[in-house]
Amino acid sequence: MTGERVPDTMERLGPYRLLRRLGEGGMGVVHLALDEEGRQVAVKVLHPHVAADLKARDRLTREVETMRRVRSPRVAEVLDARLTGGQPYIVTRFAPGRTLEEIVLTDGPLAPQQVIRLARGLSEALIAIHNADVIHRDLKPANVMVVDGDPLVIDFGIAHLVNATRLTQTGMFVGTPGYLAPEIIRDEEITQAADVHALAATVFFGATGRPPFGTGSFESVCYNIMEGRADIERAPVWLRQWLRAALAVDASSRPDAHGLLRRSRALDPSVTAFQESPPRTDQPGHTRRLDTRDPVPDGTRRLGSVPDGTRVLDGAASPGDEPAPTRRTRPVSEDSYSDVLPPVQYAEPEQRPRRPRPERGPAGRVPTAPPPAPAYPPAPYGPPPGYGAPAPYPDQRVAGYPPPPPSGPPAPLAPPHQPRPQPPEPREQRPPYRTGHPLLAALLLVTVVAGARMLPVLVSTLMVVVVMCLRVGEYLWADLAQRRSIRGSSPSDPLLAVLGTPWALVKAAFATLFASTVALMFGVLVWGALYYLAGFNDTSSGGDSAAAWGAAAFVAGLFLLPGGGKPRKAVARTLTAAIRSPGAGMVVTIIVGTVAFLAAATALNTVPSWVPWRPPSDAITALGQSARDSAMGVIGGLLQDLLGRNGFGFFPFTR
Repeated sequence: MTGERVPDTMERLGPYRLLRRLGEGGMGVVHLALDEEGRQVAVKVLHPHVAADLKARDRLTREVETMRRVRSPRVAEVLDARLTGGQPYIVTRFAPGRTLEEIVLTDGPLAPQQVIRLARGLSEALIAIHNADVIHRDLKPANVMVVDGDPLVIDFGIAHLVNATRLTQTGMFVGTPGYLAPEIIRDEEITQAADVHALAATVFFGATGRPPFGTGSFESVCYNIMEGRADIERAPVWLRQWLRAALAVDASSRPDAHGLLRRSRALDPSVTAFQESPPRTDQPGHTRRLDTRDPVPDGTRRLGSVPDGTRVLDGAASPGDEPAPTRRTRPVSEDSYSDVLPPVQYAEPEQRPRRPRPERGPAGRVPTAPPPAPAYPPAPYGPPPGYGAPAPYPDQRVAGYPPPPPSGPPAPLAPPHQPRPQPPEPREQRPPYRTGHPLLAALLLVTVVAGARMLPVLVSTLMVVVVMCLRVGEYLWADLAQRRSIRGSSPSDPLLAVLGTPWALVKAAFATLFASTVALMFGVLVWGALYYLAGFNDTSSGGDSAAAWGAAAFVAGLFLLPGGGKPRKAVARTLTAAIRSPGAGMVVTIIVGTVAFLAAATALNTVPSWVPWRPPSDAITALGQSARDSAMGVIGGLLQDLLGRNGFGFFPFTR
């Protein structure tokens, strides 16, 4: 159970002192521990079925020794491991914080700069993972911690290891459906492109707060994935082409991790219309944007002087081509256990030799061979028509211009000095609608106070029960938030909430008793002030108006006086979760405001009903008479005994 203390028999494991249990997964149980220097680490104790596999132990031991030589800042790296004893374990970096899933569900979608930071960080993590010849296979928001604003990949390779040891025998696949690649669902050969697909789906969730392929049934989500029906239009405009490339159905059409990082560095939230051109550089082998800013009198534009004309960027493939990998991707091995560990940063591979630059065509000619479709929408204007000179390479084009049309007559010349159409204004990214609705909460309080004025006993009793329930919910939510801030979300969270309910009830009962006592004293004070100072002492109709206003003050005090903070927070949290748009908030506020107005007007003109009790003034009068009768009886009895013992028992009142 998350957060529970470790039994005495498990307080130490090798040089590590176990503090508490953080969670449990398919590989083993994870504990928060302290090393010999007092630093916090995460110790994963392998399950018996994993530890009993000798082949898995041998392979895992060799790969641990390899991966421990390096560190990756984007992945929870391996610090230590002991795989030869009776209780094997792996020690990794402990990352306190919240998962991307919890941050988005709690605070709403990320800001544009945070999305870019997430995309770049995950791309860097994927490069390190793939350089170690490993496939993560289960990259998703719940497996990404956000530490100081940067992503950190956790639970590295767990799904792959479980799949290799147990689940392949039953025909199952492991992973979260909304973040699986199509080839995993089709049971095809899995390459590193599957992680690229999952990374893009994770970034989509961070940018929109929704999974890219919907949240319906398992079958419908898998169908959308295999058909490539990602809801790209929900994403910001500047991010859509990046997502389309990485979420391609065909694995060979997706960029590799290096290409994804290059595209991530080019993301710009201020850009809403794209014109494909590589960055400006003077290095050989790169494409340079030609200067077309100086118009000449005849309406054409003069190209700037470039020593070599158009240069071809050797290392960057066009968006429609296959990415130029620096290494071969390898399919998943059925007996590979290296994916339980963080990636190894190997030495960068040697750069492949650059292709010789072909002879250029005649000056002033533009290639007309149809290159692959660009990944970004072409600019609104076009270049001068081509003259039929074929391109020496399919991916060569004039920088700053879209590709020429694949066939047909040349396009007509543009008029001289034709103004360039302006791109559409970017849609303003609306912040998530999250507010506590204080006006709506105040109207609800007015409604229940008015109800307490009309039905003092029933409403007051009901509100005590409601306040206690609100406290229980707030205690359970606070415990859940604290656990998730330490180790992120877990499938065991609902069970922990159920197990924590009895203790939350005990705490809520004592807190409600204290708050009710304070509110009762406030209600009695209001009752006395109205009865003795304001003259609300007309009880002829049996309504006892002063006492009814005291009951209303009691109900208000349950929320407004000391001890009412938890119920107020619970009400605000409930309203925030239930009302998700300004329009809905306005409609609900109008309805509740109308009810509050009618309730207040009725309370001011209605005699309060004390069912199932009687008016307090009648009860106090009866109690006072009983007390007087009792007092006179006691005094008379004492006097009779005193006189009788002293010889004065002949008085009539002593008999």
